[in-house]
Amino acid sequence: MKTALRLATLSTLALTTFGATFTPQPTQAALFGEQAVEQQNFIAIAAPVGNTGRHQLLVIEQQSNRRDCWAENGSRVEPLLLNFDFTGICGRFTDSNGYSIRAGGEDLGMQYRLQVVRQGDDLVLRGVTSRPNQPTLELGRAPYSNDFVRIGLNDGWDFSKRTYQGRTLGHVYLSNQLNLSALANNSDTVAEGPSTPPEDNKPSQPSEPSQDQDWRDEIELTQDQQREITQIRQSYLAQNGRLESQLNQAREELQEMMIGDASARQVRRQRNQVETLRRQMRDNEFASMMDLRQVMSAEQRVAFAQVMDLDGDLVDADHIITMLLR
Repeated sequence: MKTALRLATLSTLALTTFGATFTPQPTQAALFGEQAVEQQNFIAIAAPVGNTGRHQLLVIEQQSNRRDCWAENGSRVEPLLLNFDFTGICGRFTDSNGYSIRAGGEDLGMQYRLQVVRQGDDLVLRGVTSRPNQPTLELGRAPYSNDFVRIGLNDGWDFSKRTYQGRTLGHVYLSNQLNLSALANNSDTVAEGPSTPPEDNKPSQPSEPSQDQDWRDEIELTQDQQREITQIRQSYLAQNGRLESQLNQAREELQEMMIGDASARQVRRQRNQVETLRRQMRDNEFASMMDLRQVMSAEQRVAFAQVMDLDGDLVDADHIITMLLR
């Protein structure tokens, strides 16, 4: 579907606007409250990322009844908002600036990120954390398709909106009344590894490899290459950690300026600093991808090129490097 693929590109490349809300820092999380919303006005969608076979989370909100923001045919979704100026009619949320996880009244935006991964014949919406001893959460599922498909949220998960001092903000929560400890002890909310088809007394067939396994097997790294890639990953993580810390601080300062009495000039200067740090993080990811490219042979680059985006917007360097080393 050309329309669907075009929206996937647009949603992926969408930049945070001046009025966007920001992921709260740990010291700020308690500042934000939660407002219940009409569930039928929201939809969670697994949106294809070009023709890579990967998907990302797209949330659409029906804000006005003037025009429909999406249409459904079974599990397939047609994002109608692409066909008109949806300002004031639809809300579109494509990344952590627009949505995050809330559990037990706690904003988990700094602890968890939302991602869509393929497991067998399903696309699974997961909350993933890099913190040790914390679970990967499963929030919903959809049947796999290289198209826009509705993600059915698991029991206990609902949409809500972030509030600040009684004012409802644009940020969308995927919210659960259970706190993180309770979710960790609930097998229905903790994500498992890739699923396998149930046995049905038919002769066993070789299982279909995952997307990651597909391109990883095609690359077939030598031990020397794996050692070089390990060094690249360490360098990337060190630089990315430094930039991420600076970005979080800059975003916190920008949000305080927006709430406080800072002048428009001061806010604009701080916003430029935020955008500069974001660009540096993207440049760091792209530079790491180029370092990986130098390690590989021409044949290996063919498979590698299929999982990276040359504009740098879709690259998840740590994920790709980690998968290469498994």
